[in-house]
Amino acid sequence: MQTDIKNGKFLPHYFGLTYVVLLLNASRFLAQVQYVGIITYVFSFAVYVSYCFVYLLPLLIVLGLLQRVVTSSLLAGAFRRVHISPMWMIYVLTILLLTFLQLLIFIDVFVFHIYGFHLNSFVWNLVITPGGIQSMGADTGTVICFAAIVVGFFLVQVVLLVLWLRVKRFERFCHALLTKTRVRAATALLIFLLVFQAMTYGFSSFYGYTPVLSASGVFPLYQPLTFAKFATRLGLTAKRQTAFKMTTQSFDVSYPLHAIERSTDRGRYNIVWLVAESLRADMLDPNIMPHSYAFSEKALRFEQHYSGGNGTRMAMFGMFYGLYGNYWFNFLHENRGPVLIDLLLEDNYQMNMFTSARFGYPEFDKTIFARLPQKCLHDETENSPGPGWHRDRENAGRLIDFIENRAPERPFMTFMFFESPHARYYFPPENAIAKPYLEEFSYATANIERDIRLIFNRYVNSCNHLDSQIWRIIQYLQQADLLRSTIVLITGDHGEEFMEKGRWGHNSAFSDEQTRTPLIIWIPGVEPRKIRRMTSHLDIPATILSALGVTSPPEDYSLGFDLTGDAVREFSVLSGWDTLAYVDKEYKAVFPIRFYNMARQQVTTKDDVPVSDASVFYQSRKDRLVQIMHEMARFKLSK
Repeated sequence: MQTDIKNGKFLPHYFGLTYVVLLLNASRFLAQVQYVGIITYVFSFAVYVSYCFVYLLPLLIVLGLLQRVVTSSLLAGAFRRVHISPMWMIYVLTILLLTFLQLLIFIDVFVFHIYGFHLNSFVWNLVITPGGIQSMGADTGTVICFAAIVVGFFLVQVVLLVLWLRVKRFERFCHALLTKTRVRAATALLIFLLVFQAMTYGFSSFYGYTPVLSASGVFPLYQPLTFAKFATRLGLTAKRQTAFKMTTQSFDVSYPLHAIERSTDRGRYNIVWLVAESLRADMLDPNIMPHSYAFSEKALRFEQHYSGGNGTRMAMFGMFYGLYGNYWFNFLHENRGPVLIDLLLEDNYQMNMFTSARFGYPEFDKTIFARLPQKCLHDETENSPGPGWHRDRENAGRLIDFIENRAPERPFMTFMFFESPHARYYFPPENAIAKPYLEEFSYATANIERDIRLIFNRYVNSCNHLDSQIWRIIQYLQQADLLRSTIVLITGDHGEEFMEKGRWGHNSAFSDEQTRTPLIIWIPGVEPRKIRRMTSHLDIPATILSALGVTSPPEDYSLGFDLTGDAVREFSVLSGWDTLAYVDKEYKAVFPIRFYNMARQQVTTKDDVPVSDASVFYQSRKDRLVQIMHEMARFKLSK
């Protein structure tokens, strides 16, 4: 055995065993591929087999080099003097690193299955930002289950090592199985599969064969190979390109473009801004949210309304700034708040903001509310560790107390972010209007596909509870005779999908279920009506600022329109962490914007049905896409 170690045979054999385990672990990626024709099957299998080896290769190289170092005569002697075998360091590091790799693959499969993206900078932001993990609503059962998975993968790696080191029969079996001839043949096969899948992707990209391009996106860290110029030199003719490269970059912002102008006789309306997590459009129903629905009958109700994104960060950014989500990163870097808050501070508004989540995740304390003193931001999650519905009740009461105890001679603005409709969809027993529902909902034990209808009923019940808390606030405003002087806004940050289009939750796609929300706006003196044309969260700032007497054109500070005016929105732009979606009355198209990857570019109908020929969209909408590109940099500071 010691001879084997000195000859460097430990790592190749151990990695060979781990490779088999990794194949089993990663096999679930194959279930995520949409297979169209035999080439998709062959391509996916080639990527699966070869990339599992690619994932292991860097660790094999690093540990191999480290083994050479620690077993060198110089260091080996130092280890022996302290009575430690140098190989134990290699054993421990090998087990820990390979366990970590197995966990990454296991988690990535789960994330991709639910959300449609791999572990990326968004997930990293979720992990390292305070409040990020808590925002997911994970329970104790989920934590215990994850710990068990960690221990399970660790034990597998330990058992493989113990079998190799201690069981002679197992060692002989491995030697007999992994002969030099077989290892060379397997290496040659892996190299062939790597080349084959790369060439297949290259030709698919050249000819626009989307099934292969889409399949490549299933596998994490896939490296696309394209050779359009080389193929053209060979005399090959490409299919007409059906893509539009839409990218963005970091820049200093110029915002607003010009000084904001306001009328001298402007009104000083109070503002009550109520936003619910994951509140999708069809929840504004007289049976589910009767009080909110009744209030909408007396106000402006927008029935074809889109969020600014498919997640809280971009949705709220669009709602307060009226800008596309690509600007988020630049505004966060500069800690730049919206024009709306600037003007309210200038007019000496009393302001108190409440959330049942956290103002630090996403980083609204560094963007939307960056200019407000910390005492105005009431984040009560640490002092109120109960479920979301309980925190919603407490914060609705605090909001009412703030209005009641304000200085009446000054206008006020208050904001409330409700958590009831956030997964795991919280509600007290009296709001259980949809039965049966999943009574014990744990991420660790729930089977999403099997339980989705019961989970949806939980969501309906949580929205019913949300309605009761919105009603508390509206009822107080009525009783205090404040509606004559107060703008009231009720909406969701984004929607929530329940596998209608193959996903659960939000942040994973731009389906209507994830991006359409209700919008109710009460403006004193404005005639109530239903607006059925397309509208967007990006239109909210221009609408509120117009009501507050701003006479500057909306394009000076936003990419939206005044909803009480005559402007008609021909399309909406929705943002994700590193994607952007275009939607109009016929089409919906998704573009990667931070890291260009043609495989992530999709075109469907407005109702999320794939189209057979995307070129029709690109030809007919090219001018609008170019317009969006310009708008993504309109507020860039010229140097």
